[in-house]
This record gives sequence, structure tokens and C-alpha cells, in this order.
Amino acid sequence: MKILVVGAGATGGYFGARLTQAGHEVTFLVRKGRAQQLADEGLVIKGYQEIFSIRPSILTAEELTDDAWQLIILAVKHPHLAQVIEQIRPAVGDNTFILPLLNGMGHIATLQRHYGDRVLGGLCQIYATLNSKNEIEQLTPLHRISFGALASVQQKDVALLADQLAGVTFTLDASEDITSEMWEKYLFLSTLGAVTCLAQADTQRILSKEGGAHYIEALYNEVLSVITASGYQPRSKVVEQLLKTLLNNETPLVSSLYRDVMAGNLSESRAIIGALVKLAETTQQVIPVLRACWVQLQLVGEEGKRTEP
Repeated sequence: MKILVVGAGATGGYFGARLTQAGHEVTFLVRKGRAQQLADEGLVIKGYQEIFSIRPSILTAEELTDDAWQLIILAVKHPHLAQVIEQIRPAVGDNTFILPLLNGMGHIATLQRHYGDRVLGGLCQIYATLNSKNEIEQLTPLHRISFGALASVQQKDVALLADQLAGVTFTLDASEDITSEMWEKYLFLSTLGAVTCLAQADTQRILSKEGGAHYIEALYNEVLSVITASGYQPRSKVVEQLLKTLLNNETPLVSSLYRDVMAGNLSESRAIIGALVKLAETTQQVIPVLRACWVQLQLVGEEGKRTEP
């Protein structure tokens, strides 16, 4: 399959390399600096159980003219989405599907306004990072992509894509209810991001303190109330399991949002936490703890540095 992966950071680089490893014709769309780096050094994956490298095919936005891509995977952060929407326009043909792996939910409507039924629902689950040597390190065995139809007209194409992608070495699921899965990932990651950013600690440390479990559960319930009022239909077993995972005091959990904020990197705070606060205003949900987190994140700023008064 001919695949364009937009972004070659920890997420795009990892899954793009795995797709290349499985024999697909993968090209990475990256900025000029990253393009030169990849050309010089290749792409090294330090997987949980293996290390491998590839010499990736690379394009920059100025070089993108071919519209024969079967699949475009978007693996960028929210602050770059508007730019990427325009950059990929020459690559979207009549037989192209767009699979966004961004966090949250708001990007779907944004993409659909530009590309309609070309846009699939999707999410990924992986704990990976780009280290100081520009190697992608997979930190746990989890590596999964789930995708599915957002409209009935897409169902046959989703099944065909799943068949064509069979044989990859990560978990690949063609979901029958991708919208619920996306809401549930949003529930988990936004709660985890909010609790860790507000407390400036991992979940294990939070749970070791008096009231820590109540704090996590209160924030979880606030987020759940917002997304339920916004269209999510709770699946009780999934909702219970997600909360159980957050309250497990044997595993110190942090979110990518927390890591970005603490490191001073560009974060998705507005698209994840800010978007929830806006949804709560629309649906008139009471969310005092989530609002406190959003105030703090605005003071820090999307670049992870405290803004001046």
C-alpha cells in the first residue's frame, strides 16, 4: 500500500517504520530540518523487544505533488493541524483516505470540513519518545492503531484497508465503533493529563497522599460528564476499567501532556483540556477541578513556559 505519514516524531516515526518493515511503500512528510536529519542518520527504532533501522523515503511540503496515495496518516500535534491541512491538499486524490492519530475529538470536524468522507476515525496507543540521539524508544509493549468508519459509506473501504494492512507487527484493529473508542481515549488521556499537570506528579505519588484517589476520581467524573453531554454513550465496563487503571497505585502513570509541559515542549493543552472546558460551557457542566487545571495550563503556556503577567 502507498502510504504518506505526516510527521516522523515518536508516533509517526514508529508506526511509519513498522509499516515500512511490513513491506508497504511509506513516505514521510516532514519539515526541512527533520528531513535532513533523517537523510543523514536514518530512522532508528529501539523497540520494546528489538532494535531496527530504516532509510526512510522523505518529502517536504514543497515537494508534495503526487495524489496517488491510498492512505495519509496524520501523526502531528494539534498546533500544527491547520498548516498540515493545507500541506496535504495536493496529495489527497479520489481514492485517498486520511487517518488522523491526533488526541481529542475536535480535529475530526475540522478535517471533515476540508476533506469530507475521506476522513476516517482513528487513534493510536503507544508509550514512545524521541531521545537525545533522535532514536525512537518504545517504552512499553503497547503499540496499537484502531481505525474505523465515521459514516456508513466508508465501511467497505475500512474493511479493504484492514485487509491490505494485515501482517504488520503492531496491533491493528478495524473498529466497529471507532467514535466510542475515540471518546474513551479522550476520557482517559485528558483525566491523566489534568491530574498530573495540576498536581505536578505521577499518579502513584498522587495516590500516596491523603485525598489523592478522591482527587483523581473527581476529575475523571467531571470529564465523563462533559463528554457524555457532548455525545458519548458510556460503555460501563470500559468506563469502570479506565478508572480502575487510573487508581492503580502500583503503576506510576503520566501523560504525554504532562511530559511536554514539564519539559517546556510544545503541548496540546488547548486541544485537550481547553477544548473540554469549552464543551462544558456549551453543555453547562460544573467542572471546578478541570477549570483549575486549565487556568494553570494557560499560565504555563502551550510552549511549557510560564507566561508573564
